[in-house]
Amino acid sequence: MKKIAFYVEGLTEQLFINKLLIEIAGQKNIEIKLERFQGAGKNCCTEIYPKTTSQPSNPRHHALIFDCAGDGGVKSRMLEDYQRLFLQGYTEIVGLLDLYPRTDLQLFQSNLRNGVVRNGVKIALPLPINTSIIIAVREVESWFLAECKHFQFVDTILTNSFIVSRVGFDPCNDDMTTRDHPAEDLHAIYQLAGKSYLDGKNRKRKNKIERTVECLDYSDIYLTLGRKINELDELICKIDNFLV
Repeated sequence: MKKIAFYVEGLTEQLFINKLLIEIAGQKNIEIKLERFQGAGKNCCTEIYPKTTSQPSNPRHHALIFDCAGDGGVKSRMLEDYQRLFLQGYTEIVGLLDLYPRTDLQLFQSNLRNGVVRNGVKIALPLPINTSIIIAVREVESWFLAECKHFQFVDTILTNSFIVSRVGFDPCNDDMTTRDHPAEDLHAIYQLAGKSYLDGKNRKRKNKIERTVECLDYSDIYLTLGRKINELDELICKIDNFLV
C-alpha cells in the first residue's frame, strides 16, 4: 500500500485535504487517517472524525493528515516524525502552511527548504529528502474565495454580482491570493446572507469549516483553479503523483 503524510497547521487545511483526496481518489479507493497534536507525552494525538470520510474496500493508498495545531509546529513535527514515518512505509511527507502573517514568500520558502544559518550557526535544519512544504498565499481560504461557485451552495442569495456590489471585489475574476485576510473576506461574504465563517472572537469552528469544505466544487478546483494558483496546483500534482 502506498502511503503519504500531510502535516498542516490547522483544522481548515486538514478537512480540505481530506475532502480533496476523497474527491480525486474516490471514496472507496483511499484510506485516510486524521490526527491532531495535543501536546507532548505518550498520548499526544487525538483522532479527528470529519463529515465526509473515506470508505475503502480494498485500498491501495493510505494518507495521514496531521494537524500540528499551529504553523510553528509543521516543520518541526515533520522533522521529528520523518524517520518513524518512513520506517512505517510512508514515501512522502507534504507540509501545508499559510503565508500570513509573513510577506516575503521567497525568503519563507527558502528558509523552510534549506534551513537557516545565522552567524555561522545552523538554527533551522533543511527539509530531508522526499519532504516538501507548500505555502498557501496568503491563507488557504484564498482558494475557497476563488472557488466562487460555492457561495450559492452556502446561500442562494450569494450570486457573484450580488457579492461584488456589496464587498467591492470579484471572487470569480480577481486574484484572491492578493487579499490580505481571506478568512475575514469569506466571513464578510457569508454575513451578507446572515451566516458566518468566523465566530465572535474571529476563531474558526469545525462545523463552519466543514460547511464550506462540503460546498466547494472540487471539479472546478481540480480542473480550473489549479491552473491559476501555483501553490494549489503543486498540491494537486502531489496527490496525482501519489495516486498513480
